[in-house]
Amino acid sequence: MCWLRLITRIIDSRQLIGTPSLAAFLQLELFRIHAESLGHTLLKNKKIGVYIMLDSAFISYVTVMSITPGPNNLLLAASGVNFGLRRTFPMMLGITFGCALQCALMTTLLAFILSWVGVVRLPLVTLGGGYLLWLSWKIFNSGTPNARDSEQPMGFIQGALFQAINPKAWLMAMNVAILFTPREGATLSHTLLIVGGFALLNLPCVAVWAVMGDQLRHALRVNWKLRLFNGVMGGLMAITALWLLADEWLTALA
Repeated sequence: MCWLRLITRIIDSRQLIGTPSLAAFLQLELFRIHAESLGHTLLKNKKIGVYIMLDSAFISYVTVMSITPGPNNLLLAASGVNFGLRRTFPMMLGITFGCALQCALMTTLLAFILSWVGVVRLPLVTLGGGYLLWLSWKIFNSGTPNARDSEQPMGFIQGALFQAINPKAWLMAMNVAILFTPREGATLSHTLLIVGGFALLNLPCVAVWAVMGDQLRHALRVNWKLRLFNGVMGGLMAITALWLLADEWLTALA
């Protein structure tokens, strides 16, 4: 299937889920640009009826979506600074697991999910945005270097469950399912290829943010430096939440 058909599927997907918000439109356009520049085809295995997913288009899309700033990566960077890489590792695994599970659900139940995504999108973004604002306040008021050893970062389960109200994670999973699922539907082999490929690409991308935070940890042992960093990260998280909320509500009210 050539890139022209991929773009056609993008247009079809936008019709299925209704008029997209600015965030959704930008993510879809991002993939279109990659598809055009790569000019790569998805190969179809006629014997088992699935697409070979680990091609350059899939790798490019998942990598860009996973490594660019967002709620997950901001949380990982802040956790790396405040708790170190070792204590952040369970949350990192939980985030990848949660995102991979979303991809599995979206790929397997694509038609069903698309039928109700328009109804739940606004409440989901509102809930997720509110939780992000709360997290931004927690980061902003994070403790001093001496106190952070007594605090606890997100664990594996918390990191995985956070994806349920993470708007960017749902958007990424939905786009992956729409763009890389065969028209005749997903088979078990196809779903496993998507989930496995996504996890292999996502984990090192999110790990970059945790490692960067861990490297900054030693430079931020001074009280005012740590407070400044947490203030900046909390502010960025709050801006992300407010942008998502404003974008979604303005689209809904238009």
